[in-house]
Amino acid sequence: MTLFTMIIAGLMGVVAISMILCTARLLMGPSIPDRAMAFDTLMVHVVALVALYVVITDQLSLVDAILVVAVLGFLGTVAISRYIEEGRS
Repeated sequence: MTLFTMIIAGLMGVVAISMILCTARLLMGPSIPDRAMAFDTLMVHVVALVALYVVITDQLSLVDAILVVAVLGFLGTVAISRYIEEGRS
C-alpha cells in the first residue's frame, strides 16, 4: 500500500464520517430547508466518495455513476425547493 493510497483511504474515512453526520441532520433536521441542505450535501459526499474510489481502483466505468448521482442529487434539490416554495404561497 503506497502513501498515496493511504491518504486517499483516510480521505474516504473522513467523507464517510461526514456522511453519517449529514444523515443525522437529514433525519433529525428541525425544518424542511435544513433537511434539503443535508440531502444536497449528502449527494455531494456520495459523489466525492465514489470519485475517491475511482482514484484508488482506476475503474473509469464508475465515472458514469458519478454523473448519474450528481444529476439525481440536483433534481432532488430542485424538487425539494419547489415543494418548499409552494408551501410558502
